[in-house]
Amino acid sequence: MSGDDTDARRVEMGGRLREAREYLNFSQEEVATALGVSRPAVTNMESGARKVESFELEKLARLYGRSVDYLLSGQEEFAADEQVAFAARALHGLSGRDLEQVTKFANYLRNSSRSDTRKGK
Repeated sequence: MSGDDTDARRVEMGGRLREAREYLNFSQEEVATALGVSRPAVTNMESGARKVESFELEKLARLYGRSVDYLLSGQEEFAADEQVAFAARALHGLSGRDLEQVTKFANYLRNSSRSDTRKGK
């Protein structure tokens, strides 16, 4: 793998790290404290300017609730319990009315997939 490929992969991983941090509403300072590094070190990891050590990657995966594989490659197979955890994170903080709408939509999807199955789709 050439240096350009490695640099591009590091930048892509940095983007996933930033997206995961922002999704959870963590500041770079909070992540830096959890990792035991400076805030600029987190900035450099997220921009791809700094390599992420393996022990830091493991800590980040636990902190963000993502797999190391996902952080490295962007691809992840969800196990059933991970899907439930993902759904719980996605639903956290929604109002009662919003939760009702999500439930209605889930029922719609469930019923439409049954209908497709009966029609041979």
